[in-house]
Amino acid sequence: MTTGSIMRKMLIFTFPVLFSNIFSQLYNVVDSIVVGRFVSAYALGAVGSCGNILMIFHALMMGLNVGSGVIVSQYFGAKDYEELNKVVITLLVVATCVTLVMVAIGYPLSATFLRLLKTPEDLMHNATVYLHISVIGLLGQFYYFVGSFILRGMGDSKWPAFMVVLCSVLNIVLDLLFVIAFHWEVAGVAWATVISQTISAVIVLIRLSRHEHLDFSRKNWKVDTSKIKPILSIGMPSSVQSIAVSSGNLIIQRFANGFGPDLITAMTVLTRLDLFAMMPINSLGQALTTFVGQNIGAAKEDRVREGVRKVTITILLLSVLISVILGVFSRQLMMVFTTEAAVVSIGVICIHIMMFSYWGTALQQTFSSLLIGAGDALAPAAVAIGAVLIRIPFTYLLAVRRDDYRGIYYCMCAAAILGGIIMLLYYRSGAWKKHNAVRVRPGRPQEAQSN
Repeated sequence: MTTGSIMRKMLIFTFPVLFSNIFSQLYNVVDSIVVGRFVSAYALGAVGSCGNILMIFHALMMGLNVGSGVIVSQYFGAKDYEELNKVVITLLVVATCVTLVMVAIGYPLSATFLRLLKTPEDLMHNATVYLHISVIGLLGQFYYFVGSFILRGMGDSKWPAFMVVLCSVLNIVLDLLFVIAFHWEVAGVAWATVISQTISAVIVLIRLSRHEHLDFSRKNWKVDTSKIKPILSIGMPSSVQSIAVSSGNLIIQRFANGFGPDLITAMTVLTRLDLFAMMPINSLGQALTTFVGQNIGAAKEDRVREGVRKVTITILLLSVLISVILGVFSRQLMMVFTTEAAVVSIGVICIHIMMFSYWGTALQQTFSSLLIGAGDALAPAAVAIGAVLIRIPFTYLLAVRRDDYRGIYYCMCAAAILGGIIMLLYYRSGAWKKHNAVRVRPGRPQEAQSN
């Protein structure tokens, strides 16, 4: 990404990422549709009630994922393949250790987490079953995500896309088999996801082991502790951000649980729709992170600024289009997941609130991606955490105290807009330029800076 047409290179990278993200989300969407249509609306609510708990585990993964992608892209842009190899091997070893600890803690405490959130008794059994199985699958999921971030950091967005498409199709087949044919209900969709993600992990590890710039021979399997610090310096703010946001969402979910199963089920559907709506924006953001990392590694700051300007315009236009589509087709989109009238009605009202916030989310995504690619993950984390800290008390005042669930989404909308504006102002301050995590080593050939 350090030479040639900026938008052409970005779009070539983005389309496989978008394709991959669409199929990746099919795991959750198909699970939700199968459960909502073939089990019950409350079973769908049980699956959704596990979402924010699982996001805590994903948040712990996020630090290594983001840190790996940025450091890999900067070493790759600097053409320092020896150090790149050390980073990848260190990441895989550390990822294994971290995930095994999460499984050991998460499995026995699953029911405790759900009770702390005041999960309604109507949902408790199915939620516990789903959470137990999902925690078992964390290791395969972690390998897949870390491996995908590494490949994308090296400019390879096609292989991750291929893997997720293959395994999403498998997930759909297993969903239908386990739920409709075997009648495993919620356990069926959980096992379908775990099996599919484990296969993804195996494929990504095979691809990494055969990459032309990596050497997985036995002599290289050593943890280079000096590589952990730069990875964590970038990744930990993102991880803390994800943990804080997920923890805030857990508190807000606890507020929402007080409004009953219909709102919980509607929020489950809205979460799925929101993930799909944000896919084009998130995919361009991932491309921007890799673009910025490689060009900073190659010392091409002017190219970074031009790329950010073009991506910002593109993402804002996409956000307007997404808002219009959601507003016009809100009822039809809700009814894809459930025909329960009360759930659909709540969902339509909340979509009409959410649709006004996507331009703010687009700005926040763009400049967060830029800053993370530049090695400055602290600012995006601070903004996201600040938004959550503001949301919690206002959600309590506008939703819980007034007994009006719409307050949850009013606060969500305001936080997205505020976050986007703050990120834009921080970018214009220029402070992000000081955070390059990788420098071309003195005495290296000039091609590292000229290509």
